[in-house]
Amino acid sequence: MESIVQVLEGVMATRDPYTVSHQQGVAQLSLAIAQEMGLGEKKTRNIMIAARLHDFGKISVPMGILAKPGKLSVPEMAIIKIHPLAGCDMLQPLGLPMSIFLTIMQHHERINGSGYPFGLSGEDILLEARILGVADVVEAISSHRPYRPSQGMEMALEEVSSNRGGLYDPMVVDALGRLYSGNMSGNFLEAKGYSEAA
Repeated sequence: MESIVQVLEGVMATRDPYTVSHQQGVAQLSLAIAQEMGLGEKKTRNIMIAARLHDFGKISVPMGILAKPGKLSVPEMAIIKIHPLAGCDMLQPLGLPMSIFLTIMQHHERINGSGYPFGLSGEDILLEARILGVADVVEAISSHRPYRPSQGMEMALEEVSSNRGGLYDPMVVDALGRLYSGNMSGNFLEAKGYSEAA
């Protein structure tokens, strides 16, 4: 499976290197959160695979939309919102475990039902997807993106903590908080230059 994921990352990198780097960062943070929460080896392995492929569907989104500075229009946002389903459709022939497909499909769902593509809420969202959703937001905010500079880890943590229980699973946010207060030595935060806790 590792070789297949690497091939898919290589395909994506020829078109959108940022997304591959983003997915790898999300995978590192998802792994740290999953381990902090005590998920078993199988779930941890599956969330890593899902994290490294969660934005694969963006290969179908025009680069003009992905890299657009400023707010997206309603039609542009509608195209973006298709990417979880598009990714699952493209990855379906791989025969991945259902939990991986569901994690990819649901990573933009939110606890209060305001997410997409299905508007799921609470525990109807797979735990792995709730973890991936938090990791995705934190990595996106704290990293440089094609259309804006990094907004910093402090802002990323403020986003998830201020929306704890609303948009994001409280257990996941709390696990992230424990990791950050413990400095997450040797992995995600250190790699991003945030080796010291606030």
